[in-house]
Amino acid sequence: VTYFVLIMGLLCVLGGLAVASNPSPYYEVLGLVLASVVGCGCLMSLGLSSVALVLFMLYLNEMLMVFAYSVALVADLF
Repeated sequence: VTYFVLIMGLLCVLGGLAVASNPSPYYEVLGLVLASVVGCGCLMSLGLSSVALVLFMLYLNEMLMVFAYSVALVADLF
């Protein structure tokens, strides 16, 4: 179980780096989804399924709305 949590933590950090290192908001969404899904999987492996569900429902929904707004601003020519 400890190696699984370690790998999930590293994947979560990798997803966070993918969000921070991409200059285009189109590709940052993939890193955001990766970090959120892996973080929820890590919490579920520790037995915190309700916390993982709340994290997935609230965090991913709110952050994807922010990224959709920023993508719309980038796509606007004026």
